[in-house]
Amino acid sequence: MNATGSTIGPVRTPDHAHRIAQLDGLRAVAVLSVFAQHALRAPLWMGVDLFFVLSGFLITGILMERKARGQSYFSYFYARRVRRILPPYLLLLAVSSLLFGLGWAHYWPWYAFFATNIGDALNQSGHDSLKVLWSLAVEEQFYIFWPFVVLLVPTRTLAWVAAALVLVTPVLRAVATPWFDSFWPIYYLTPFRMDLLAAGALLAVALRRDRNALDPYKGLAAVLFLAALVVLAWLHLHNPRFRAENTPLSNALLYSISLVLCTSAVVYALLSKGIVRRVLSHPVLVYLGTISYTIYLIHLTVLYAVWPLHQNRYVSAALALAITIAYASASWWLFEKRLTRGPGVRRAQPQAGVAPASSGTRS
Repeated sequence: MNATGSTIGPVRTPDHAHRIAQLDGLRAVAVLSVFAQHALRAPLWMGVDLFFVLSGFLITGILMERKARGQSYFSYFYARRVRRILPPYLLLLAVSSLLFGLGWAHYWPWYAFFATNIGDALNQSGHDSLKVLWSLAVEEQFYIFWPFVVLLVPTRTLAWVAAALVLVTPVLRAVATPWFDSFWPIYYLTPFRMDLLAAGALLAVALRRDRNALDPYKGLAAVLFLAALVVLAWLHLHNPRFRAENTPLSNALLYSISLVLCTSAVVYALLSKGIVRRVLSHPVLVYLGTISYTIYLIHLTVLYAVWPLHQNRYVSAALALAITIAYASASWWLFEKRLTRGPGVRRAQPQAGVAPASSGTRS
């Protein structure tokens, strides 16, 4: 997703601020996790959840900064999202049409209005490779109303709104479970996933009010991350079908554990020093994080194209990864980078505060 704009791609903070290298590295970890899930059947579906938390954090920060500076708000935000999100999205549809036909066109309203998650929940979608678009739809739907909330609500109250969404969404998942025959609508639909975006927003509000607000929680973030990881691993080993059970407990609990895992990962990345910071800020990971939006969009299409060519899962995964990165790199250097450099954008410089910065673009 992005996902997160979609944080499933690099997000740049506003004009005065700068890229946080660790978060680009974390975004690379997220997109590689999603790739491994699809290519190798690894139980790493939490990669998309990590994109959502990153998106809520970075986009809310952008919105609060534009509000504080009294600069153009809606036009700036939505124009940047259109420039960043739409061109690779349209290119994906074109590539999918060439490879797998125009099946998606039978359900064109879902694709035209960024509502493919609804189409997927209703089993009305095109080729299976396009099902990655559900997370992009979740983000775009969330950001229809969230900019209004940020603009109209005082910062202190905004924290309470975000916290309320974090607490209410699991209850909503549990209450809504009997409405559906499977867990997929709970997984796909925005009202049931907005706690992840809200958790990221809550972090952004905390740092807006006090740059050092998260400092006391670094140790707790590490403990919560490890605890959530252990619980998820235990569930996978002892009850691998827990996610698919579609019970109020599974729908309320599982994604909340993922929220703890992903939110604590973002907190720890923001506060990281030493080897963790060096690893997440490694140029290779930062670059993959920079192009991760297009990696995410195209990777399943490439996998479906490669799978018939070689039956060995690991060989096909390696080939697909190479093609995916080459495609995303070409897309980034040929047009995405230019489109994301809007007026007033300055090259990033080292930033004091929560994290060092790296140059780049994105919103």
